[in-house]
Amino acid sequence: MSLELTGKDGFTPPFGGSLYGPPPYEYRKAQQSWITYEAANPDAVRSMLPPGVEPDADIPVCHAMVCWYPWTTFGPYNEAWICVRVKVNGVRYWYMPVIYTDNEAPLAAGREIWGYPKKLATLKWDWGGTAQGGTYGEQLVFTVDRPASQRIMTYTFAPERVADPSELEVLPFLSLRHIPPSEAGRKPAASELVALEVASHLYTAADGRPELYSGRGSVTFPSRSTTDPWHLFEAGKIISTVWANVDFSLPLGVVVKDYVAEGLA
Repeated sequence: MSLELTGKDGFTPPFGGSLYGPPPYEYRKAQQSWITYEAANPDAVRSMLPPGVEPDADIPVCHAMVCWYPWTTFGPYNEAWICVRVKVNGVRYWYMPVIYTDNEAPLAAGREIWGYPKKLATLKWDWGGTAQGGTYGEQLVFTVDRPASQRIMTYTFAPERVADPSELEVLPFLSLRHIPPSEAGRKPAASELVALEVASHLYTAADGRPELYSGRGSVTFPSRSTTDPWHLFEAGKIISTVWANVDFSLPLGVVVKDYVAEGLA
């Protein structure tokens, strides 16, 4: 039996009824907002990085990103994550230590293909208080709860001006794909750093300007949870806050470090 299963057999278990198909995975009219900031606790951030991955500055630079995906290959969903700007062998990346979603299929694909440390959570993208019976507001509020009674992150953004794409710092995303052994005494099935280049396209307005806005933002981590330690990425100085409306595609990644092959796992 070949493990290169395609067609009626499917791409992932359960074969014959795959949870998701092969990449690339397509995203259309994705709304994303992110705050780039200096970490308030550099040592706490470093404690969340794997061997060989180091911040590229004495005070680690992070970004918190929140997303509403109205149409994707996986169906619609919300997502939120924290990244740290790092260097591996002199190359700079955004390393992803935590990421939460509210859809089963992208959770499984993210963990299995690229090693994204996804968990299910209760996420809400809200441009005002009407969802709670209130009035519209001037700002986006995105919340992450896990479980539903515990607030992990609160994110806000209020747009102020059209931004220029040259203001964005575009780097590959980096993640640790670690699959524990299934038998005692064996090495992990995989332990590798995977880099992903994401090709994206900004929508443009009728006047030809990009749907990219800069503004005021904040990010807080109310709960000090050892199960969901997002508070380790507490924000210090805010560098920038933006919102974008984009299309993009997710292909397979590239392994940049193999801990098993190097005898480090």
